[in-house]
Amino acid sequence: MVVSILGCGWLGIALAKDLVKQGVEVKGSTTSSAKLQTLMEAGIAGSVIKLDGEEAVDADSDFWNCDVLVIASNVKLAQNPGYHDAMRAVVTVIESKGIQRVIFLSSISVYGEPNCIVDEDTVPAAKTASAEQLLALEALFNDVPEAVMLRLGGLVGPGRMPGAFFAGKKNVPNGEAAVNLIHLADCIGICKLLISASAVPRYLNAVSPDHPAKNSFYAEAATSQGLPLPEFIAEQGQWKIVNSRYIKALGYQFKIDNWLDWIR
Repeated sequence: MVVSILGCGWLGIALAKDLVKQGVEVKGSTTSSAKLQTLMEAGIAGSVIKLDGEEAVDADSDFWNCDVLVIASNVKLAQNPGYHDAMRAVVTVIESKGIQRVIFLSSISVYGEPNCIVDEDTVPAAKTASAEQLLALEALFNDVPEAVMLRLGGLVGPGRMPGAFFAGKKNVPNGEAAVNLIHLADCIGICKLLISASAVPRYLNAVSPDHPAKNSFYAEAATSQGLPLPEFIAEQGQWKIVNSRYIKALGYQFKIDNWLDWIR
């Protein structure tokens, strides 16, 4: 099996390295030629793909010769019009290469904050420009039969430890709203499941089943890192709790299913 990862950032390169350790042939893209050496040292065949327009996608690149394509580019790029043009070109390449599965990493931000529990059958109600752009990208890949949209919660793990997110901040709103997070280890585990599974749903949420309140979670996280405590307003404004129903149905067991235990 050959897996190509479009976007070897924080999550993409961690997934790539894990797959390489399992003997999988991995190709990875980066926007900087300076990072090619890093990819090579990790056993990843690197390509420079900047995703800033249709012309940036070279259909003849060996990068696209793969069984599985994971699109793990930074969701902030969705705000760049050239990124959408590049993704349209990527869809054309997927169709021409006969790639067996495409995993598009999206975000639970597409659900907005509907003040209820949501799952994969909930109709998205994006409230921000970036979430609306992600929905537009999902719609683009919805025309690709092999594509799966994986909606990730807030990312935490090495290099993204949550104690720093609100450390020392005052009057942070919405302190009693639930967190919807996922650890890097579970991101990797779920992506590997989707790479190998014979059949998967079109849309899947990837969020830890544990949803403590923001005020208690981030206070514990800051304490564990020796950082100043944040001060939240004791209120529950707009909120959601995201249920990863289809991931559980596929038999996946979350590695992090109790955030306070993990912190402590």
